Order: sequence, then structure tokens, then C-alpha cells
Amino acid sequence: MAETYALRVQVESHEYGDEFYLIGEGYGTPADVLDNVAADHLLRIANARRIEEYLLDVLKHGENTSEVEYEATDSDIECWIHVDVSYQRYAFGVGDRVFEFSGEPTKSEIASTVTQLQS
Repeated sequence: MAETYALRVQVESHEYGDEFYLIGEGYGTPADVLDNVAADHLLRIANARRIEEYLLDVLKHGENTSEVEYEATDSDIECWIHVDVSYQRYAFGVGDRVFEFSGEPTKSEIASTVTQLQS
């Protein structure tokens, strides 16, 4: 059986504030989820001209799931992304561990965080 992850994405801005949920298989450690799923979302958010573009893209490609399904999923790993667009604050968390990025995250900052999670 493939390992299941659940990722909650919280987005805040002056115009918008909400969260959505992602569930998938194949990644069973926080480092795997950050390296293969969350990093993509962090970079897409950071590179979007407007946060609405990112949100519409996620909805258009059906990446999200309902909160009810998210809560009912028996996942091997649960983690989250929090983004405050207005203040350019980005964070990835799992359990009690929170990894914050200074400004918009870069691939190298994300890779460094993946390494920290593996240790």
C-alpha cells in the first residue's frame, strides 16, 4: 500500500483568506511531501502575479479536496503550508516543527529545509 499524505494550504492576503486541502499517495515523510508536493505549491504561489491566479489554477486542475475528505483521510503524514501574501511570509509545518522562509522561498531554501527534515 502506498503511503498517504495530507497537506493543508492556508492562504491569506488583504483581499483573500481561506484554506484548501490536498491528499495524495507516494510520499510518507515530511521531507518527501515538501520536496515533491509542497515545494511546487510554494513556488507557484511565490511566482504568481496575483494570488487569485494560483488559486484558480489549483481549482482548474482539481488538485484540492473537501475539508470533510481531508479530515476523514487516514494519512501517514499530515503537514501544512501557510502563506501570508501581503506580508510575504511563507511557512511549512509538520507536527510541532515550523520552517519559515524569509520572503519568497527559493528552490535552494526549500532544498535546505528538505535536508533539515531528513535529519
